[in-house]
Amino acid sequence: MELTKPRLVLKTADAANVMAVSQGHLKRQMDTKGGPLIGGEDYFLGQHKTSPITWDVDRCRQKFHRLGMLRRQEQA
Repeated sequence: MELTKPRLVLKTADAANVMAVSQGHLKRQMDTKGGPLIGGEDYFLGQHKTSPITWDVDRCRQKFHRLGMLRRQEQA
């Protein structure tokens, strides 16, 4: 039986703090705003308009890392 690491899913303010980015930057990375983070995979909207957005911190970090590596390769 394979043990899986529990996902770290946090509200916007906490996720931004852990990832050392601003809340605004994190929200601008949503697919609905032209960013690479996909709703239902990297972030999750709540049931109501006023519900907090929660973020899968590990998935977001992996995407940011991958995109950063691609940009560095383009510049080399």
